[in-house]
Amino acid sequence: MALKVFVICWALLALCAGIPHAAASSAPASDTGKTLLIYVYSPDCGACRQFDSEIGPIYPKTTEAARLPLHKVLLDDWQMGATAFAECAADAVIGTPTFIQVRDCRELDRITGYSDAELFWLSLRRMINRLDPS
Repeated sequence: MALKVFVICWALLALCAGIPHAAASSAPASDTGKTLLIYVYSPDCGACRQFDSEIGPIYPKTTEAARLPLHKVLLDDWQMGATAFAECAADAVIGTPTFIQVRDCRELDRITGYSDAELFWLSLRRMINRLDPS
């Protein structure tokens, strides 16, 4: 129990740090003004598979998806710049899953890792609240 609390607290501290990154990836330039959520994953990643089974089927049906459409990108493609988002500079992605919130080729926020649905939705709500602080 104490270990789980420690892990959750550590994850929340990491998320709260949320210092925006200098440059990032976004949709092609024709999508200016849109805010997207890029999901960088690896097929060998257990947490990615857990996310895909717990969140993947329901995410497109949520209001969050309307606000932050999810774009799934393979880690190898991301690292080689072989994505539709390659025209924008981005901070390195070294672990999966990584969820990068971008607008106009600029990274606004990021979630690194996935442990459970509740923490993901909480983190996603934080991202959206930063866009609409009302």
